[in-house]
Amino acid sequence: MRSACINCHAVSGTVATGRFGPDLTHLASRDTIASGAIQNNAGNLRKWIDDPNSMKPGALMPAMHLNDHDLDVITAYLTQLR
Repeated sequence: MRSACINCHAVSGTVATGRFGPDLTHLASRDTIASGAIQNNAGNLRKWIDDPNSMKPGALMPAMHLNDHDLDVITAYLTQLR
């Protein structure tokens, strides 16, 4: 909730109310990410957050290039959103 993610993404019940990117409220219940292009699992999600274009060239989400700790924490949080 303290990163730039909340500017684009919403998560119901939080201060994240962005509307540019997908609503992440139930992200963990989805089978895929990246508009259906990539299987939704922790490893793919972590890589997607770090550098979306490496997985889906032309992706609108910018590469976040976070440190390993922040990538781990954000990935763990997002994998709980059911």
